[in-house]
Amino acid sequence: MTQQPDHSWLRTSLVMIMTLREADAGIWNTEEMAEFAKSFSLDALGFSVGGIMAFYPTDIPLHPRASTLGKRDLPAELIASLKRRNIRPIARIDPSMASRALYAERPEWFVQDKSGKPVEVHGHFITCPNGGYYNDFMIKVVEEILTRYPFDGLWANAAQFSPWHTPQCHCAVCQQKFRAKTGKAIPDEDWGSETWRQYNEWRYECIAEWNARVQAAKTRVRPSCAWMPLSQVAESWDHSRVGGWDLDYTEPHQDGIVLEAQRRYANMFWPGLEARYMRSLAPGKGGGITTSYFLPWWRFYRVPVAENQMWAGQVISQGVMPWIHVTGYQKEQFDHRGLDGLRELFARFDRNRQTYMEATSVAEVALVYSRHSLDNFGHKDPTGRYLDHFRGAYNAMMDQRLAFDIFSGTRITAATLAKYKAVVLPNAACLSDEACKAIETYIRNGGHVVSTYLSGNFDEMGAPRSNTLLGRLIGAKATGVTWKNLRAAYAAIRDPSSPLLAGFDGTDLLPVAGDVTFVRTEDHSTLAPLTLVPPVEGEVGSGISVPEFNKIDHITDYPMVIDRKVGNGRIVHFPWQPDLIGFRYGFRDLFRLLANAIKQADGWQNIVTVKGPGLIDVSVMEKSDRLVITLVNFSAPGSFNTGQRRIIEELIPLHDLELVVRVPSSFSGEKARLVFGEAELPLARLGDDRVCLTIPRLEAMETVELLYG
Repeated sequence: MTQQPDHSWLRTSLVMIMTLREADAGIWNTEEMAEFAKSFSLDALGFSVGGIMAFYPTDIPLHPRASTLGKRDLPAELIASLKRRNIRPIARIDPSMASRALYAERPEWFVQDKSGKPVEVHGHFITCPNGGYYNDFMIKVVEEILTRYPFDGLWANAAQFSPWHTPQCHCAVCQQKFRAKTGKAIPDEDWGSETWRQYNEWRYECIAEWNARVQAAKTRVRPSCAWMPLSQVAESWDHSRVGGWDLDYTEPHQDGIVLEAQRRYANMFWPGLEARYMRSLAPGKGGGITTSYFLPWWRFYRVPVAENQMWAGQVISQGVMPWIHVTGYQKEQFDHRGLDGLRELFARFDRNRQTYMEATSVAEVALVYSRHSLDNFGHKDPTGRYLDHFRGAYNAMMDQRLAFDIFSGTRITAATLAKYKAVVLPNAACLSDEACKAIETYIRNGGHVVSTYLSGNFDEMGAPRSNTLLGRLIGAKATGVTWKNLRAAYAAIRDPSSPLLAGFDGTDLLPVAGDVTFVRTEDHSTLAPLTLVPPVEGEVGSGISVPEFNKIDHITDYPMVIDRKVGNGRIVHFPWQPDLIGFRYGFRDLFRLLANAIKQADGWQNIVTVKGPGLIDVSVMEKSDRLVITLVNFSAPGSFNTGQRRIIEELIPLHDLELVVRVPSSFSGEKARLVFGEAELPLARLGDDRVCLTIPRLEAMETVELLYG
């Protein structure tokens, strides 16, 4: 039996990816660059080697060498400098474009727009992932690089359709391949068309096929090298969807997972989202979440240290290693102000790896991310139709300080769900038959599901179900009626004693907006604790009324929550959009409503309760000898709303946060260790299974370690 290569180093490695420019080939001092890498406590350094241009003396015809390279063998020099410092080398390749000379030789390898013309970027032409450049030329490049140099990793940038915001490909290879798959011509974008949705899914499949070819080539030449192409999840739908990036498709063909959290996307929780997703998707594989040192359009201008601390902190709190990306580091015309802060942060991570690495989440809530819903229900507005639901549920977890995991809607099985006390489906509209069956099995066996809006109403490709998920669980029937784009509506609190409405003392209504879908249920005997109040407005759809006439005339009995036992478990369904509306308006009451629904799970007890001010992301991990609780501080001053992303220049320190932690009954410790504070704190006992401590100050992040021994 052939021994499988050991890529376990990826699970515990701090990594930097450095992009070379053509001029760097002749001037890079490899000893200085290796020393620069060492100053960040790195285990591995990735750098540009081949693809768009070769930074090594390639023998492949029409693989252009960097003009300043001369006779230099830059990878050999840099690898030697890195090895002297025990830093692993990673080769960066980029197959996204190639030279005009190669286009003149093999035009069929390149993207063609709908008129048949090639697509130009930076004086090069964009290459097609289905063509010979990717599948012949780049395979030769990979084999040449890995034959010559002892790289420990191989990393690909921009291996995708439509890189650099370029048009859809209509080359002959794509046309032939798609027709062979479906019998159809490549369509124009039309999300109402089954053919377009098939084409969209086909792009994901094609990129996965190329990943498999590179994996096979790498294995032939240097199996010890880890193949780990770049990808992205969720926030980057405008980039990854057209590009054919779907980690669920490519993961089987990768030795490691590398997801990128680029700064062009404004949601500050994206690195934590990707780390949670990566950890659940491929728990045995290492890799990291790459954050950029720079701002997206200003590649030499630093991100403030506070923001980088918060971004990287989210990643390591999930037991995933943070990576950092630097473009064209240079001594001049470069913003150095963030370097020392990052060095200090990575040094702390380095000193405390034993705390974070190889730990397992003990979160009892799972949040489902559904890429099929993003695409096949989201259509032209995936942010409004799906992603803002997911963002709202994510924010509810943070706001209500619940430890949680994320997993893919394509990986739902009864076994996947069984470890959780509660599973949240934020408008997971498009689910496969297998996923729906697994959810039903989970609930009937005692599981607890919280769902919103149209979850489970369509199959994974967006076709409406004759029997929805809610229908198969409780016999609910769709009426076909949806009130759209409501404003100034309310949910009336009809039963203040309901646990679902805990914490709402002093109000008898909650805000409602967006869409409400109407369904019929078989059980009408009990009034729901929350019912619909139609919009209070002067003209229908305006959301506005003259103050003198602003009054509630009618409270319906239509339930704004459907709460039913199913077998030994339970489903709590909101036939509207509290997650989306909570996210868009920042309604804490709606976040609390979702959290209360989660806490109705049978036997629910918080793993950790955090009391005190601020917006905090909580994670709870466990190793055989310790419990690891990490708080990441998201509390930052506001800024002018410019229509662009918000830059976090500083974080507001939080003080005197009280933690109540559920511990095993055998736990006998009397102190907790603060990892960043480098101090010990006393523990107070609260019965057999609870301890209490107070964190005096939380800056960017803090980790509390409870040793079992």
